Amino acid sequence: MDNEQFQEFVVKHLMNLSTDVTTLKGDVSSLKGDVSSLKEDVSSLKSTVIRIETRMENEIIDKIKMLSEGNKLHDDRLNRHEKKINDLTKQVNLHDIKLSSR
Repeated sequence: MDNEQFQEFVVKHLMNLSTDVTTLKGDVSSLKGDVSSLKEDVSSLKSTVIRIETRMENEIIDKIKMLSEGNKLHDDRLNRHEKKINDLTKQVNLHDIKLSSR
């Protein structure tokens, strides 16, 4: 290979490299745009998740409190009923004893 052929070879490869670099720059630019778009999507998703978490916490905590209060009311009512039943049972037993002793 003489000097002229070598120069043509080098120039040809340099031109190919230049084209490749230009293509790579375009691809990198496109990737940057995609990454930027992904960042925006993630940011939007984070804010949506935070809103959903806050809503769930507020609604669920309120509902759990109401359920707890409702259960307490039912427990209190059940305890009152059990006490009344026990008192009535004692009275019936006393009446049975009085009736059988006559």
